[in-house]
Amino acid sequence: MKKMAAGESTSTGGTSTVTEFRAKVAHMKNWKPASTPSNRDRLELYALHKQAVSSDAPQQQQTDSSTNKPLSPAEKAKLNAWRTKRGLSQIQAMTAYILEADRQLLVYGTAASDQGTKNATVTEEDSASKSAMSGSVLLTPRGLAAIPLLCAAASETRKSYLKRMNSTTNVASGWWARQEPLCVDPGSILALPESCVLALGVLVEKVSLYVQLDKGAKSVLDAMSIGHGVVQSLLWPLHNCLLIVWMLVIFLSTLVGSVLVTTKTMLLGSKRTGVSLETVFSQEIRPCKNGADSLTERHQTVSVRLLGLALYPLGFLCELPDSIAERIPMNASSQLFVASSVYVMLVTICWWYWFLVLPWISVMGLGIAFSTGWCFGLIELAGIS
Repeated sequence: MKKMAAGESTSTGGTSTVTEFRAKVAHMKNWKPASTPSNRDRLELYALHKQAVSSDAPQQQQTDSSTNKPLSPAEKAKLNAWRTKRGLSQIQAMTAYILEADRQLLVYGTAASDQGTKNATVTEEDSASKSAMSGSVLLTPRGLAAIPLLCAAASETRKSYLKRMNSTTNVASGWWARQEPLCVDPGSILALPESCVLALGVLVEKVSLYVQLDKGAKSVLDAMSIGHGVVQSLLWPLHNCLLIVWMLVIFLSTLVGSVLVTTKTMLLGSKRTGVSLETVFSQEIRPCKNGADSLTERHQTVSVRLLGLALYPLGFLCELPDSIAERIPMNASSQLFVASSVYVMLVTICWWYWFLVLPWISVMGLGIAFSTGWCFGLIELAGIS
């Protein structure tokens, strides 16, 4: 079913899509944004471009092919972002790249220039019309695009964490303080789960920086012969666990959003919703499966792998509908409708796992992280490297 649908899109509009894709890539190379795009948005464009040009990413690549050295954290993040697009055809990746580029042009704007102001305005108006056409997809891919970055952040060692804290000069410039909800617009009621996680992360970070920057707190710790690194070491596992919980919230938000959009499209039709079922599968459901699979790869840290195990049912449910539909002797559109029905049904049946079991695991994980933090605090206090 997936191959048939991809083939149809290639035959109908492949040439025009390729031409538009090339033009958009050339435009983005020369684009000077008014504000700096986030790393996750840069990764999203990179991943879609690589998928469009080179197809699926290699499954097992632990070293740089040119130098034969281990991949750097930045290179790992790029590779993981590329892997989340596995399964997208080149035309689908090109289309997604065009839409994402238009979104970023609107979000970050274009730096004012003497000659290009008028053209920039026209570009933004065209981008707005395209974004409106694709705006019915509620969540992702922006949330999933950040997963590789969050995995890289979760691999931060205790020494690296302490070094980063020491180089931070004020609370406002802290890492958590600069984050925002990824799956929905900040301030929306749907952003509440992410906002709660971010608030906890900001609180942990404020405490870590407070004992380092506040003179009163430093004097109290000095009187007890305790360095601020001891407190920061205590909080380091909690920081990493909150990153894992944030990733979990992103996956669950993607799951809920894809079910809502799928159900709405099945009931009202793609003409009224502005989103086809194939678009939901290619831009949300299949990338969600690929993202969940990437969490269990060998290079990931233990905490990320544990999250991957907890999300194994999600990856299975995202893949199963395609497998069932492909065995039914129907045309591509009928297979897609069957796959969508199976997906909505299976996710709904397993509601208890998403909203009872996984939140309980998250709370337990935070408790364990806080408990083990005392061990790392003692290690820092003893001066053990």
